[in-house]
Amino acid sequence: MSKKALLNCYYLDPGDQKEPGSGEEVSLSEEMPPVWLHFDVSGKGAKEAIHKAAPYLDETTIDALCAEDTRPRVEEFGKEYLVILKGANLNPESEPEDMVSLRIWSDGRHIISGQRRRVFAAQKLIDRLKASGKPAKASEVIVGLTINIIDNLGPPVNDLLDEVDALEEDMLKSADIEMRHTLIDLRQRVLALRRYLTPLRQAVGELRELAVEWLGEKATRRLREGHAVLARHIEDLDAARERLQFSQEQLVAESSDRLNRNMYTLSIVAAIFLPLSFLTGLLGINVGGMPGANDASAFWWVTAGCVSVAVALLLYFRRGGWL
Repeated sequence: MSKKALLNCYYLDPGDQKEPGSGEEVSLSEEMPPVWLHFDVSGKGAKEAIHKAAPYLDETTIDALCAEDTRPRVEEFGKEYLVILKGANLNPESEPEDMVSLRIWSDGRHIISGQRRRVFAAQKLIDRLKASGKPAKASEVIVGLTINIIDNLGPPVNDLLDEVDALEEDMLKSADIEMRHTLIDLRQRVLALRRYLTPLRQAVGELRELAVEWLGEKATRRLREGHAVLARHIEDLDAARERLQFSQEQLVAESSDRLNRNMYTLSIVAAIFLPLSFLTGLLGINVGGMPGANDASAFWWVTAGCVSVAVALLLYFRRGGWL
């Protein structure tokens, strides 16, 4: 078995617990103590490594564990279960909305899990089991992975909600058209995160229903709490989406008002200068008999008349409530 493919080998038997990440070659069987094997399924040899560890797994199950694109779900095949979960991408230089998937197969005793990108929820559980030195059952591993994925969603969701709050505060102070790009980005991130949380909640709900007989009462309670947390996250994202929609409508209305004010100002300016343009055009015709053509002070009389007309129009517009 490739050491690169096998990331963690954790024996669940209280009498034979080994440290995670041993990389030891194992092959699952009924006679073998319960074990959790965690694989990196992004490499070419991942399928062969899983098949060697569990030769009785069919190709469909192995393909599901190694698939490039997955959707959160829970499938039951007799006494075997396939659980696909998705969590926030906490890897450096990555967006949390670019979710990472964790695939879990179990027959109630043994566990095989896989990841294509680093899943911090799995690493967190591995570190905790290694530090505790206490035995862990298969049910505790499966529930622990699920709860860790749900817990790791909290900070990205809260950060996103904080950004929505900050945008609303900025818009209340001064709605600027430049905020449109920030608003669009936030809406895309909210929609992307919610798009994955909805099937994840459904998958956790299905796992909760199966947990009564498969994982036990304690696991059922923990999954029930995790399901409630997911429901709250989705409600918060729905509220954020509605707030962003309202903010976008407010921004559009503000932009329309600003455009109308600018057009109104231009209309007033055009209305003031229209008669002046007519007057200067009339006096600029090149024909004989033009009054004041030979009078040196005629220009100043015409200028004074234009200023008087402009002032009269401004007073008229102000009294009429146009300004």
